[in-house]
Amino acid sequence: MTRILFIILTIVAAFFHNSKSQKPDFAPKNKLSTKNEIGHDKIKKDTTKTVNIGFADKFEKLPKLTFKSITEKEFQSIGRKSYIKNLKVEENKRFFYIQTAHEKHKFKKYKDDGGSKGWNGFEYLGYYPATKLFAIAENSTTESLGFGELFLLNSSNNYSYNIISFGDARVELPIPSPNNKYFVYFYNASYQHKNCDIGVLKINDKADPKKYLREYASYQSKDFATEEIVWKSDNIFLLKGYEEIYQNGKWTKKYKYYLTEFK
Repeated sequence: MTRILFIILTIVAAFFHNSKSQKPDFAPKNKLSTKNEIGHDKIKKDTTKTVNIGFADKFEKLPKLTFKSITEKEFQSIGRKSYIKNLKVEENKRFFYIQTAHEKHKFKKYKDDGGSKGWNGFEYLGYYPATKLFAIAENSTTESLGFGELFLLNSSNNYSYNIISFGDARVELPIPSPNNKYFVYFYNASYQHKNCDIGVLKINDKADPKKYLREYASYQSKDFATEEIVWKSDNIFLLKGYEEIYQNGKWTKKYKYYLTEFK
């Protein structure tokens, strides 16, 4: 009996010695590489750093813009200012990289092969120096249908602001007001000739990054699509709208001009 007990204790001791000498399966990976470079999927999955804005149900509860007609001369009298720069970023044939204060983000470039072959990827659109935001589009194609989303990546705090589209494709680049109080952006409806949606976002204090951009006002048009928007002041912007008309065997644009003011 004593001999059997001795054998059992010997086996148990050997098992525990073996267990301690082996590395555990959950040993942490190299933290340096994950800290310095993260893939584009990391931005989407890290919900603590991602803020989705532009939801239709939120805009429905907020003020609606009202427009009045103006002349082309009034519209053209407003000077244009550059608000986004084509800041050079590191890139190669397959990827581009954006360095923020916290890490280096890696994005697979978008390539549309056409036909029924699906594809997805990202497109670098520029940098807003005043607000320190990189503009990036995520595009995909499925069975010849295109889809897109626009998001703004903050270079200082690593927050990503995804602007929900009014349709399948992404919205146009947001245009900041003169003193960076608001962003305005628009989406022209596909397969329509005089329809668009317009969204206004309030730019808040960066001290609270989760509330930095917030829905403020919107407009849904069935009378015009949007070609250009220019700000006159922080609460007035002018719009060049159009309706596509089919005549003489081709589509032509008939332009109209508008102004809106909000508080």
